[in-house]
Amino acid sequence: MAAKRVILLLGAVLLVAGVISLLVPVSTSDGNGGSIGCGNAISADLSSARQANDKGIVANVPILNEIVPHTDFVAQCQSAVSQRRAWSIPLTVIGVLVAAGSLVVGGRVGTKA
Repeated sequence: MAAKRVILLLGAVLLVAGVISLLVPVSTSDGNGGSIGCGNAISADLSSARQANDKGIVANVPILNEIVPHTDFVAQCQSAVSQRRAWSIPLTVIGVLVAAGSLVVGGRVGTKA
């Protein structure tokens, strides 16, 4: 019975950690020591990244031979949100499966012969 409780607790911890990681805001660096908010893993908000791209003088100019450095903050935000989803969704699913599995699998009662 103690092992079942430990497994249930482990599943609950994984589930809570996964849900929290889905809800914590994602951000990317703006290159000047600040950060640009990208929403969270559940709902990406790229409006700040679009505004940061528009502030740059050369934001939408094609660059030949990379003479002028260009930072695409929208792509950075999409990448950061994608990376967060890549590990937080599986963590949440594993937590649900472990917790549900520990509840479904009951104690086995041995039969006397």
